[in-house]
Formats: sequence, C-alpha cells, structure tokens
Amino acid sequence: MIDRKTALICAATIAVMLAAAVWRITTVQNGAPLQLLLLFVFPACSAFVVSVLYCQCYRVKGDVTKVQPWRTWGTFVSISYCLGVLSAQAVVIIMSLDLGIRSYLWAIYRTLFALIGIMALLAINQMPKLPWFERRFSPGGDLGPIYGPRYMRTQSRILFVFMAAAIAYSLTPKPNAEWNSALYILVATVCLFVQSIAWRYHLGRKWNLEQMASRGVGP
Repeated sequence: MIDRKTALICAATIAVMLAAAVWRITTVQNGAPLQLLLLFVFPACSAFVVSVLYCQCYRVKGDVTKVQPWRTWGTFVSISYCLGVLSAQAVVIIMSLDLGIRSYLWAIYRTLFALIGIMALLAINQMPKLPWFERRFSPGGDLGPIYGPRYMRTQSRILFVFMAAAIAYSLTPKPNAEWNSALYILVATVCLFVQSIAWRYHLGRKWNLEQMASRGVGP
C-alpha cells in the first residue's frame, strides 16, 4: 500500500510515460506502426501496479504499527517500479529512432528488466516478514490469523518464481523482440492478480467453515 504523496509521484511518472508515447507516435510519418502503439504498455503496467497498491489504503483494518511497514514497503516498490519502467520505455523509444546503436540499447533494455526483477525479488522476499492484518472489503472475507499468513507465504513464493522466470526471460538473446518482455509482464501480472483472488476465496471459505464449526453452526 502507498500514501497519497507516493501515488502522486508515481502518477507524474506515468504521465511522463504517456506523453513520451504520444510524442513518439505523433512524430512518425504515415501513421503509427503497431509496435509504437505498444508504447502504452509501459504506462499501463505502472498504472496497474500503483492502482492496486494505492487501493489497499482504503481497505485497512489494522492499527498504525502494522500498517506503517507496509507503506514503507509499498513506497519502495511503486517508485522503483515506475522509474525502472520509465527507463525501459525511454530505451525503446531511442531504439525506434534507428540511430545505429540498436544492439547496445537492446543490452541496456534487458539489463533494466533484470534490475526491475531483482528489485521485485527483494520486495517479495520481504512480504512474509511484514505484519499480517485484515483488509476491508477483501475478496473472500477475513482469513484469520492462520490462513492470512499462509496466503501471504504462498503468494510470495508464486511471485518469486514468476519474477525469477521474468529475469531469465529478459536475459535471453531475442533480437527484434523488444516488446515481448513488456507484453509478457502485463499478461502474467493480470493472471497473478486473478490467481490471488481465487486463492483468497478458497482460504476465506475454509476459515469461515472452521469458525462455524467451532460455534456448532452447520454450513
């Protein structure tokens, strides 16, 4: 989760990405190629991540001592991610200008994605160590003191494997395929979001059934 100040900083970064995409597309003669239209993938990825983190602020039921470590974590993740994606978009725009240094820029592009992945691995590794607290209006309802931490551990492991695969993918030689990494990240992020909701529903249902059983109430 992030506070309003961090959200505004990220929003300014996303606005720069959108402006850069519009500028590059409008400067292309005879219409914008499909590849250049995919420049909007970069701000879309950033907007999705920042929106999810910011919306967590309105779902907090824990006290300040539990929330503050999450805000510090969210600030690091959101700002680092947006700056990394902005840098990657800048490299792609320069590559589209055909300045004769495409091979060097492609190496920089892959390195940037690797750095973003390493940043994500550090953040994911920190998640299970942060205090668990219930959210308001969470899918599946409350998870309780047992299934809540279990949910976080499971999600962190899945995210760790995903980011490790993303790093390996970004480092493989793929000339003339600079868009594949960005599209892969976008599609996989959406799939992970759906998976996390389904897993919450499953654990929430188990917790509710156990609570009803402990009170002697049938399902």
